[in-house]
Amino acid sequence: MDIQALFEKMVVLFTILFAGFFCGKAGIMDVESNKSLSRLVANLTNPMLVLASVMTDERLLSPAEVLQVTLLAAGCYAFLIASSLLLPRLLHLGPRERGPYRFFYIFSNIGFMGYPLVRAMFGEGAMFHLTIFVLFFQLVCWSYGAQTISGEGRFLLSWRILKTPCVLSALLAYAIYLSGVHVPRIVADVVKTTGEITSPLAMLILGCALSQCSLRDVFGRPKLYLLALIKLIVVPLAAFFVLRTFIKDPLLLSLTTVVLAMPAATNATILTYQNHGDDRLAASGVFLTTLLSVASVPGLMLLLFG
Repeated sequence: MDIQALFEKMVVLFTILFAGFFCGKAGIMDVESNKSLSRLVANLTNPMLVLASVMTDERLLSPAEVLQVTLLAAGCYAFLIASSLLLPRLLHLGPRERGPYRFFYIFSNIGFMGYPLVRAMFGEGAMFHLTIFVLFFQLVCWSYGAQTISGEGRFLLSWRILKTPCVLSALLAYAIYLSGVHVPRIVADVVKTTGEITSPLAMLILGCALSQCSLRDVFGRPKLYLLALIKLIVVPLAAFFVLRTFIKDPLLLSLTTVVLAMPAATNATILTYQNHGDDRLAASGVFLTTLLSVASVPGLMLLLFG
């Protein structure tokens, strides 16, 4: 595991976030451009990023190992959803805070930040491991997550969710990997090049959203610091000590720990724009956890695996 590469990649992404912030302050980007870019990410670049993860000649996982990672990912999201129900009482959340805070806790930035960070730490061979987690992320985020952040908090899994580009791309990536289909190189290059702009775009969107917030919005919410402590430190640490008794593959154990240590998903801002929610709280939660993760993720990985 390359801790230095992890830290450098996080610094790069965070610098792009600040570029979005300055573009927002300078009027180069605004709320309307953010909404347009959010649709572009959700419907084109993020699906391409997911597909690109399997458009290589490497097939390092056997069907049994794919099943193992699938069950692990499903178990992680089941645990996160169930344990998130404790947050409102633990953090004394008001009615309008419950949905966003639970979303921050359940959903991590494994799509937009996860791919570049996993590639930097573990190489291309680990990308499909992450794609399996992303598959569950997409299925749960665009159904339960969208309802949670809007304040409904009900799990209504409709067939319509399968029409969502992010979900379709994750299912297709799964099928491509298991079938062993080899995509023509030019197609793979187009998909990979398009997908690689996802992370920078997501950071620009977050930075622009942040430019609409006051310092009090961002740094004046004590409950967000408590959430960040639980999400970035307590949960991945607890998961590591529990999972190491069951998982013997060092790559899978370290990758799962990284997934659980990621900051809140940028999808919070994207879904808030689409559902007319509290975009300032969404931007503040994602920014603060992202800021703290620049130190917490490399530090945690160095402590546990260094």
